[in-house]
Amino acid sequence: MDNNEKLQILKDLISFRTVNGNEHLVTAYIHDLLAKHGISSTFIKYAENRDDLIAEYDTGNPGPVLGFSGHADVVHEGALSTWTTPPFEPNVRDNRLYGRGAADMKGGLAGLTIAFISLVESKSVHNGILRLYVTMGEEVGELGSKLLADKGYVDDLDAVVIGEPSGVSKERLDAYVDSGGAKFTPELAAKLHQVSHDRKSPEQHFIFFAHKGWLMYEVVAHGKAAHSSMPKMGINAIDMLVNYYLKEKQFYQSIQATDPILGDTVYAPTIIAGGKQINSIPDIASLKVKVRTIPEFDNQTIIKKLHQLIDHLNQQPGYNLTIDITSKRPVINHPGSAIIDIAQKAGAHHLHESLDLPTIGVSLGTDASEYTRVNQKMDVVVLGPGNTTSHQHDEYIDLDTYYNMIETYKEIGQQYLN
Repeated sequence: MDNNEKLQILKDLISFRTVNGNEHLVTAYIHDLLAKHGISSTFIKYAENRDDLIAEYDTGNPGPVLGFSGHADVVHEGALSTWTTPPFEPNVRDNRLYGRGAADMKGGLAGLTIAFISLVESKSVHNGILRLYVTMGEEVGELGSKLLADKGYVDDLDAVVIGEPSGVSKERLDAYVDSGGAKFTPELAAKLHQVSHDRKSPEQHFIFFAHKGWLMYEVVAHGKAAHSSMPKMGINAIDMLVNYYLKEKQFYQSIQATDPILGDTVYAPTIIAGGKQINSIPDIASLKVKVRTIPEFDNQTIIKKLHQLIDHLNQQPGYNLTIDITSKRPVINHPGSAIIDIAQKAGAHHLHESLDLPTIGVSLGTDASEYTRVNQKMDVVVLGPGNTTSHQHDEYIDLDTYYNMIETYKEIGQQYLN
């Protein structure tokens, strides 16, 4: 497969608007692409127009089971006026491909799929099983990986490579090191600040060998509507929610626990809503929060505290607060993992970057939370061609990195399964 075809596959995937839905557009495309190369695949249905896809190559010889995994959904594109070109009309400029999902993570998904096809066609893996997973609903709840985990499709995995974006452009590298989104040793931080100004490569990629868990929850304040001229006739849901929010914020600020690999708990209230019109006392107000969690102050500890806080407030006259929580566990790879050593060597051979895939722990979450929930023996490598333009306007992928990452994936598969 030449680079023109590799580029066209990625363009095709980006052109599908799979914003928290319609992932069958992607899984059907990949199903047909695999079929053109004589590879069968299976849909695992979640809902209408939403499914996972699995393909497998069994060498017939004993050996480990390696997974390649990528998700088909993307986040919302935001205001179209902020994009230089339309987000679902992929556009190449200055050796970059722009479009929603280019970095997160249709670039990684395309790369893993192409590497899978190449390894199967060349029969260059001789032991064990290579399996491709395409998941839906990762961005909001890791729904597709949960479906696969619950149905037993990852029970036998020894290792998985997840193609989430793990790179940073050199012009953003200094800010990334200081952002708190990843945990760096002082020595690595110093090296990264140093190479941020060299011209050896436009980006620096990492292996994420550990990432935080997360909590995603909504707190709803239930008040009583009234005319704004008679506020005492009602119960203002905004007042109730703000009081809760201030106490919740104090709780998170009091957390002292930290993890040597993952760092601190990260608290991010992201959406607040209340009221319908200016002359009515609001009867409903809501707060949505995403929290990145660490083992030292784990999900259940936080959940217990939030329920205690709400129960305490609900004892006050007029208070009616409810909470709905989704929880995903942190992921920390096993020390001395063979897959990490193989991936670093492969990256050194193909990516040609200033540093050879340093390993770091990060705050973001991946499908690995669901995979390791049911299979804690598997090793996890998060490595993808994308960068920190994920979830932003003018999201892009560097094309040389995209092509080189495909070769990196191929070598990982060859070495791990031989």
